[in-house]
Amino acid sequence: MCLACEEDALFFRYQLELAVARGEIPEGFEPADFEAAGLPVPGRRQAATAPATPANPFSCDSPDQV
Repeated sequence: MCLACEEDALFFRYQLELAVARGEIPEGFEPADFEAAGLPVPGRRQAATAPATPANPFSCDSPDQV
């Protein structure tokens, strides 16, 4: 992927995340856009099977150093 295409994809993802934070689907976007990005669709309730707290992807398994 060229740099311009990658930047465009990141900007699109950023716009989707902003829409999720606002809780509304802006004009020009469809619910399928959010689903394809793995984001919750604004305005829809989350399924009861969704975990209450997501796992921390940045956890460290190394022991603490004193």
